[in-house]
Amino acid sequence: MKPTAIRAGRGLPLIALAFLTLAPMAAAPRPAPDAAAQLTTAGNPMLTRIFPSIVRIEAIRLRPSDGRLTKQWTGGSGVTISREGHVVTNCHVTEDGDFFRCYLYDGSHVEAALVGQDPLTDLAVLKMDLGERASDAAPLVVAEFGDSSKLEAGEEVFALGSPGFLAQSVTRGIVSNPSLVLPEQTIGRMMLRGEDVGMLVRWILHDARIFGGNSGGPLVNRRGEIVGINEIGVVGLSGAIPSNVAQVVARSLIETGRVIRGWSGITVQPRLEAAGEGAGVMVGDVAAGSPAAGAGMQPGDLLLAGDGQPIEGDEEKAVSHFNRLEASLLPGTAFSVVFLRAGERRTAEMVLTPREPARADDVELRTWGLVVRDLTQQVARDERLPDARGVWIENIRPAGPAGQAEPNLRRGDVLISIASEPIATVAEMRARTESLMAGATGNTRAVLAGIRRDGAVLNSVVELKKVEEYNVTPQALKAWLGAASQPLTPKLSAQLGIAAPGGARLTRIYPGTEAEKAGLQIGDVILAMDGMLVPARRPEDTDLLAQQIRQYRPGTVADFSIWRAGAKLDVKVTLELQPVPPAEMERWDDEELEFTAREIAFDDRVRLQLPSDLKGALIQSAVVAGWASLAGLRADDIVQQADEARITSLDELRQSRQRAVAAGKEWWVLLVRRRGQTLFIEINLEPIRSNP
Repeated sequence: MKPTAIRAGRGLPLIALAFLTLAPMAAAPRPAPDAAAQLTTAGNPMLTRIFPSIVRIEAIRLRPSDGRLTKQWTGGSGVTISREGHVVTNCHVTEDGDFFRCYLYDGSHVEAALVGQDPLTDLAVLKMDLGERASDAAPLVVAEFGDSSKLEAGEEVFALGSPGFLAQSVTRGIVSNPSLVLPEQTIGRMMLRGEDVGMLVRWILHDARIFGGNSGGPLVNRRGEIVGINEIGVVGLSGAIPSNVAQVVARSLIETGRVIRGWSGITVQPRLEAAGEGAGVMVGDVAAGSPAAGAGMQPGDLLLAGDGQPIEGDEEKAVSHFNRLEASLLPGTAFSVVFLRAGERRTAEMVLTPREPARADDVELRTWGLVVRDLTQQVARDERLPDARGVWIENIRPAGPAGQAEPNLRRGDVLISIASEPIATVAEMRARTESLMAGATGNTRAVLAGIRRDGAVLNSVVELKKVEEYNVTPQALKAWLGAASQPLTPKLSAQLGIAAPGGARLTRIYPGTEAEKAGLQIGDVILAMDGMLVPARRPEDTDLLAQQIRQYRPGTVADFSIWRAGAKLDVKVTLELQPVPPAEMERWDDEELEFTAREIAFDDRVRLQLPSDLKGALIQSAVVAGWASLAGLRADDIVQQADEARITSLDELRQSRQRAVAAGKEWWVLLVRRRGQTLFIEINLEPIRSNP
C-alpha cells in the first residue's frame, strides 16, 4: 500500500509517511510464525544481532467521520529498547490509537499500552505486556542507541522494519545528508496533531529504501547501533529522526509519560532577504500574554542569540536551531535573548512557561452526534477566540441531533453553554449532558446550546437523543397465502400454453404452511380466487395476488382456481396470519461494539434460505469501521453461539455480552452462520472500555 501523503507546499506531494493504513473493513491479518533463522543473515553477525529487536506494530486508530470515531487498522514498526518491554516508534503510528499489539521476531505477539507520544518530534513509546509471553520464551533482545551526531555523508546504514505489515526486512544505503532541514517553500511542512515536526527535527537523509509499514523502525550503522528512527520519504529518498533526539525523548516518555518543554511565546521565521545577509532569525509573532510579550518582544525583532548561544546556520536551519535552544529548557527557567531592533542591539530575559499540546484528543458524544475536543491555547490563538474555554466541534453526523439542530451546528463551532450553563471542557459537557438526559421524558430532550461562530455568539436548539429512534409503525397483520409468485405475462402465458388474461405463477411454497398442506405446488398458476380473476400480467404486478389475499380475514378458507399440467382444478386453502415483518422484530443496539441485532423474521429465513428450525439472533447491521465490523461481523450473520453457549434468541445474545464484560473477558467469541457455512468471530472487548 502506498505511504500516506501529507502536504507538499506548492508542488506535488514530496513528503510521505512510511506507516501502513489498512482498509477500515478489513480484519487484521494473522501472520504465520517466523523462525529467527529465516529473518537473519548468517553471513552478517550485526544483522543477526539486531533483527530480533525489531517489532511489528498493529494498532486500531480512531478517526472522526460522520459524527463518530471510526476504527481502522494501521501498521508500523518499532524497536525494543528495554528489557521491560519498551518499544520506540513514530507518533504517527500511535496517533489516535486505542489498541496496540506487537509481533516479535519469533512470530509471537503481545498486547501493548501507549506510554506516551511526542508529536513535535514524531516519536512515541509503547510498553509490551510481557506477562502474555510464554513462560519459556527467550529474553527480549534490546537494541542500543548510537551517536547520530557522528554520522557523515556517505556512511553505510541499514533501514529495518516491517513494510506492508510483513515479516522483518532490511534495506541498505548510505547517508545522503546527516542534518536535513525541509525547505517549506518547495517541500512544505510536516504537521502532526497540530505540531510542526520540522520545528525541532533535522532529519538524517539516506537512500536505504523504506516503504509503508517501515515507520518507527530503526536506522542502524555498521555496528548495529540505532542512529535514527525511520519516518518519511522525501523525493525518492528516506528520512530518519536522529537517535540523539529519539533517545532523549524516549527516556522522558518512559519516566513521565510526556516531554516537558519551556515556551516563550515567540514564533520565528528565517531572516528576511530585505534585511541583508547575516545571522539570526526574525520574530514573526509574539503570543499575547506570553513570557515574550511580558518581556517586550515584538514582531520584526531580529534574534541573534538565545540562552547565551549564537543562532547557527541560515534559513530553516537557523529557525530549528532557535526552537531547539528554547525547547531544551524546562518551564521556570530564565531564557535570555539578544536581538536587534531598528539597528540597536538589545537583550531581553523571560521566564519560560510550560509548552502545552497543540491539539487535544477527539471524544465521541453519541447523544449529540458529535466528535469534539477540548480547546488548547494554540487553537484559541489560531481561531482568534477570546480564551480557551469551550468545546471545539470537530465532526458532525448530518442526520444526528447536532446536524439537525436549529440552526445546525458546524465544524469549527465552539460550544460555550448548555441550557444556560457555561461549558469549559469536554468533561463538563459530558457531565451536563448526562444530567439533562437523566431527567428527560422518554429518550429525547431539547436544549439551548450557546455556540461561538465567526466572532458571534449564537443560540441553537438541539434535540438530544439517548438512543436511536426507528419510527416503526406496527402494521395490522392480515391474511397471507404462504407462497411466493410471479405475474403471468403474455409472453410467459404463451410459452406455458395457458389461455388466460393474467394470473400468478407460484415460485415457492413455504414449508409448514397451509399452502403446503393444501397441496399447492411450484409451477401452479392461480387464475382466480373465489371467482375473482387475478389480473397480474405485467412485470410490475408482483404484489397483486398478495393484495387480493389481504382483503380477507386470517382463517378464511378460500377457493383457488389453478392451472396445473395443462388442466384446470380447484384447491381450497386456509389463509394464515401474515408473519411479523422484519421491521417490527425486537432488536438491540450495542452502541459500544456498534452493531444492531434482532430476532430472526420469517422473511429472513426465506431471503437467506435458513432452515425452519435454525435458532439464533440475526445481525441487522454493523457500523462501517466500527468495533464489530473491524472484527469481521457482517449484516445477515446469524449468531448461533457466544462464548461456547448456544444462542437461541436475541435476549440470550444480549445477556452473553453483559456476562463477558462483567467477567472482565478480553475476547467475546461468536459462532456465526454466513452463506451456508459457519465461522468464528472474536471481538476484542478491551478497547471499548476506554470509550464509554
